[in-house]
Amino acid sequence: MKRWITSAVCLMFLALPGNSPGQDTGVVGKVGLGLSGNFNFPVFGMKNRFHAQEAFGLYFTYARDARNTLEVEFHRTRFDPGKIEDVTFYWPEDKPEEWQKIKSPLARNYMTVNAFTINGLYHLKERTGGSDGVVGSPFITYGGGFYHYKNSVSGLIFAGQPNLGGGIDTTLELAPFNDTDVAWGLNVGLGVEVLASGRAAVDARGRWNMLIGELRQMESYGVARTFPLFYFEIGLSVKYYVM
Repeated sequence: MKRWITSAVCLMFLALPGNSPGQDTGVVGKVGLGLSGNFNFPVFGMKNRFHAQEAFGLYFTYARDARNTLEVEFHRTRFDPGKIEDVTFYWPEDKPEEWQKIKSPLARNYMTVNAFTINGLYHLKERTGGSDGVVGSPFITYGGGFYHYKNSVSGLIFAGQPNLGGGIDTTLELAPFNDTDVAWGLNVGLGVEVLASGRAAVDARGRWNMLIGELRQMESYGVARTFPLFYFEIGLSVKYYVM
């Protein structure tokens, strides 16, 4: 998946038309389509549950004026596998002197996030166009919208089972469960856009994403409640202004 995203972004950029002598690089008033490839890094409580993962996104963009851009974006992340697959617990609970550290060999955990957001980009340098080739513009990005998340957990051995003298029963598992919701979310970050022609641009950005959602506590397995949910993304996107 990681190679596919990287290849798609590179090919899309290479296929865009180049700048011809005297061509205006202004994009003000134009509407475009974009494709992004990112790495998402869980932070704070989320980093105790998941590893960094690649993600992809699609968006519509509108260069409203020389400093302001509006984006309507969809991006999807799948944090897989989760760190819960490697958690251990102590057993039996009723005889501390005989505690054993147990791991659930069939544990399975992953989380998907589908984000639908409206973002604003404020460019610190006016994008006035011109004929001097590549034009770069740093920007501040901010936005918010809906984040649908689903955290799936299964295969955990039931840590509260009694000691009946025959050892732990590894077939006695917690019922599979999902923490799922549609949460409000916000994002904020910094980036730089490079205009390579009158219609083509590439940008790099880093953003914090915050979801007003929670993942349940699993005290027996040493997993704390996580609220709210945070991840940091860094990535590259290519956009093409179609009209």
